[in-house]
Amino acid sequence: MTAPSSSATPPVLLVAYGTGPMSDAQLHLACRSANDIGGVVRVLHVIERSRHIPLSTPLAPQEQARLDALLDRAEHIVHQYAVPYHLEGHQAPSVGAAIVEAALEHHPLAIFIGLRDRPRPGITLLLSATVRHILRHAPCPVQIGYLPASLPDDAARDLSYPMSDQ
Repeated sequence: MTAPSSSATPPVLLVAYGTGPMSDAQLHLACRSANDIGGVVRVLHVIERSRHIPLSTPLAPQEQARLDALLDRAEHIVHQYAVPYHLEGHQAPSVGAAIVEAALEHHPLAIFIGLRDRPRPGITLLLSATVRHILRHAPCPVQIGYLPASLPDDAARDLSYPMSDQ
């Protein structure tokens, strides 16, 4: 799925898109930023696969339906901003490595990722292996939207709506 773009190569903003509320908030932020700089938003959802399953194996129907619904949600958000975009679902053995690989291929100005902390006794913040991999290997700045476990999902949704709607 691709929206029209101009003949000049505009700057790319890569959004690592998932199912959490901060993914939507980060996508809104990337779209606003793309409007400001005349950029393209590249939305990537990575489906992690066991190393024992060939990446060419088609998704099960329910997995494909979930991916389609997720990319439809992302497309709905992007359409609010009228920015050029690319949506992609990708299978990989490592989500973090796939995001870094996409960044190396598309040379974005920044990677946007959402982070939702989960309550854990005695631990204030635990970065996932995915986030650690991206932070260690990203070829560009990484914009992390962080939602503490103590806040409800609605706190991220409040950030998601375009400024004109507030």
